[in-house]
Amino acid sequence: MDSRLPLLVARIAFAAALAAVAWTSLLPPDDVPSAFGFSDKVLHLAGYAVLGALAVLSGLRWPVAIGAVVGWGLVLEVAQGLLGYRSFEWLDLLADAIGAAAGVLITARIVAEVNTRRAVRAQDAKRERRRQRRERARTPENPMNPARAAARRGAPTWQQVAQRRGGKCWLCGTRTYPEDRIRAKDGRERLGATYPEVDYVLAIESGGTYEDDNVRLAHRHCAATRRAKPHLTTFGRPPRTYV
Repeated sequence: MDSRLPLLVARIAFAAALAAVAWTSLLPPDDVPSAFGFSDKVLHLAGYAVLGALAVLSGLRWPVAIGAVVGWGLVLEVAQGLLGYRSFEWLDLLADAIGAAAGVLITARIVAEVNTRRAVRAQDAKRERRRQRRERARTPENPMNPARAAARRGAPTWQQVAQRRGGKCWLCGTRTYPEDRIRAKDGRERLGATYPEVDYVLAIESGGTYEDDNVRLAHRHCAATRRAKPHLTTFGRPPRTYV
């Protein structure tokens, strides 16, 4: 449903209520319908309280709403004073002002409370969506980026290893190529065979550590070959994939 529809309805109701109050205020006294015995001042209070509430629901800020409704009452009282069959009454205008202020302030308070609760619910929903995204990120279907996960465990990056030990592969003795990579059409980065990565003399899963004496730089191809064939002692220089 269009979120502007309630505001449009409130504005139409406000305009209709202004017209209804004007019509009843300018009728000859004998033509005004019976008010079930209520005092004229009570009717002024109630009528202008409704006008004040509708003014707030129409989107007017509370000072503007009070001024608009009380101003409408003043206009009608002046119009009554100009007619031969009605008269200007300050007590009626006072009742109009009290009713308008009550309707505006009470409605403004209610609207502010509703908006606050709505904002709190929206914030809670946003936090819940973030929590769910974090939970999904921990599932096997959405594993954390390997480099980021390793960094959290304390593993050095290949840049740090290269700065300490140089940029050559410790297995084949040839240069590694950080530029051996490409950005695919799907946005993912593909790394080539000679791209550098961190390798471990003793694998972490076998009890190795992230200490400097256990960390080396290797080609991706050489490191993968060593993991697949741990008995190998010599490694050939791999071809570059993308450069």
